[in-house]
Amino acid sequence: MKMRYATALYHITFLWIPLLAWLAPAVSAEVEPQQYILSAPPRETPDKGRETYAPIAAKLSDLLGVKVVYEAPAGWADYSQKMRKNKYDIVFDGPHFTAWRVKHLNHTPIAALPGQIGFYLITKKNTNIKSTRSLVGKRICGIVSPNLGTSLVYEFFPNPLLQPILHEVSGGMKEVYSSFTNGACVAAILRNTSYRQLPKSERLKIRILKKTRPLPNQTLTISHRLKEQTHKLADFLVSKEGAVAAQNLLSRYSKKARYFQQTKTADYAGIERLLEGVVWGW
Repeated sequence: MKMRYATALYHITFLWIPLLAWLAPAVSAEVEPQQYILSAPPRETPDKGRETYAPIAAKLSDLLGVKVVYEAPAGWADYSQKMRKNKYDIVFDGPHFTAWRVKHLNHTPIAALPGQIGFYLITKKNTNIKSTRSLVGKRICGIVSPNLGTSLVYEFFPNPLLQPILHEVSGGMKEVYSSFTNGACVAAILRNTSYRQLPKSERLKIRILKKTRPLPNQTLTISHRLKEQTHKLADFLVSKEGAVAAQNLLSRYSKKARYFQQTKTADYAGIERLLEGVVWGW
């Protein structure tokens, strides 16, 4: 009986070892992706998003030899959920999201809009609002977090019991400023470039209460799945050909300097804290 059992075990082992050896390479080898996903925050309609990002996706497809598709998120909840699950391979958004992905998802920044990004907390000169302390409990106009401007301005109010009330505005800086001038709030969070674009007559009516710290501009990052293509992608995006491919994006976000500039991971160190463990974070 023992001999029969040992003989059977020998034959089973003899048959399975070659089969396992044949399967091992297939199991251990990393599957080549059939496509990569490019995405960005839901700041525009899906049609506008495709108009902005599809040309970039097409050029990157040619560059990589693997199809790159633009995926428009259904909303902020969808965008943040898919980002957290590391569904995106190429992402364009603010430096706080960039820093979060670098820290938590092993993303790599490969190109950024030129210059830095900053915001002003403004009020009207003909009011008695003289400092941030005067804003506690009062309405300020801004875009709901995780908007970068809102997150940066709320750094001025670290005590959650001593904060202004955010009057949430849908849209962009034009809508924020319109709500402010129409009396919806006593102060507003405005991009510094938007402030400088106001007519001088408008700027003369405004007091700048605080300026946020400057951060790297909006950035493109890639996931670890594209690590080996880092230099190829970065070199392309900062080239003239890359600027042509991204002209719809650059014309929207970089009015004067329509190109991407080189960037590095170290520039984003610590910025992820804007999204972590704070009331107006993510």
